[in-house]
Amino acid sequence: MSQPWQQPQQPGGYGQQPPGGGFGPPQGQPPQQPPQPGYGYPQQPPGPSPAQGVYGQPPQQPYGAPPQGGFPPPPPPATGGQNKALLAILAALGIGIVTLFVYGFVVDALFDSAEAAEKIARFETAEYPQWTYAAIAIGAVIGLTVGKLAPRNVGVYAAGAAIALLSMFLGEIFATSAMNASILQEMLQGQPLPDGAPISDSAFGNFFQHFGDMFDSWKEGANALNWIFVFIAPLAALGVAHRVGQSSNN
Repeated sequence: MSQPWQQPQQPGGYGQQPPGGGFGPPQGQPPQQPPQPGYGYPQQPPGPSPAQGVYGQPPQQPYGAPPQGGFPPPPPPATGGQNKALLAILAALGIGIVTLFVYGFVVDALFDSAEAAEKIARFETAEYPQWTYAAIAIGAVIGLTVGKLAPRNVGVYAAGAAIALLSMFLGEIFATSAMNASILQEMLQGQPLPDGAPISDSAFGNFFQHFGDMFDSWKEGANALNWIFVFIAPLAALGVAHRVGQSSNN
């Protein structure tokens, strides 16, 4: 007895979808390749490269990296600030030494040593001229030097103020040494100085050999105004140095 003809069933049943959805290709046929871009198909833009970052944005530069493109960064400032500071201090020191000796000689030149010698012979007190207000000029010269050579350098300003104070103080002692030497020369009248004398007939001899005695002599004749002007010298140096330094283009 003949069997009724039946259409062969394909695996999975006719009309059943393969996993993943859609109808699979017929058996025995190769799978279709996706259409290649060509005529009639729009070109796909290339994906972002790693150098462009995410979603085509340019990558961020690390912190501190120089910017790309544009003008090059300015060159670093030239070194040599320490050399200028040292030069300013040395120049201020040289000016301080010169001014203290010049101040002493000027005061001695304006001093009447003959009259002072006569007063001392009569056992009277000889008065020394008061030229301490020259401290403003000494401080200004030193402040001008440090402010010009090392502008906006507070440390150099302080060093200049200390030099001005020392120059003015030593200038007063040297002026006293010069005046005492002039008085002694008037009293000797050209005769040689006895050996072992506690004072010299030379300004430099009194300053370097009898500094303590000259300081005591100046301290006895000094008043409050002398001390005030001695401390005005560093203030003048600071003020002038700051003013010159702020107006300097260096």
